[in-house]
Amino acid sequence: MKKIYLLFVLLFSSHTSFAIELGDRIDAATEAYLKDGVDAFIPELMKGSPLEGEKGVLTQSNNIRQIEAYYGKFLGIEPMREEQLSKRVRLVYYVMNYENSPVFGSVILYSKPEGEVVTSFQFNTELWQIAPNEVIFK
Repeated sequence: MKKIYLLFVLLFSSHTSFAIELGDRIDAATEAYLKDGVDAFIPELMKGSPLEGEKGVLTQSNNIRQIEAYYGKFLGIEPMREEQLSKRVRLVYYVMNYENSPVFGSVILYSKPEGEVVTSFQFNTELWQIAPNEVIFK
């Protein structure tokens, strides 16, 4: 009986721990943010996207600076939930962890032959502005 219980716990915990992949683009953007600061985050996130270099998108760095002023140093990103919308489109909800508080976000990833690209993203200090109830109360 103990063996069956242990097997169940191992299977369940490994499934929940590794079920959501942020993807190479988000991982690279997170590394850039941690290494080079907020100005490296958005350009790295949008690399290869149709919006790469778009001035309106790049100004999002200013919003992140305001968040940093209140919430402190950026610590990393954790996935919350993933939805496969089609063969080529994923929606990922995530948490951006700062020293003093989380920031919530979502990103649409589109799969191209050379890899996934971000086609849109959003973040907010209020969870309710980013995620529907189905994500929060799964």
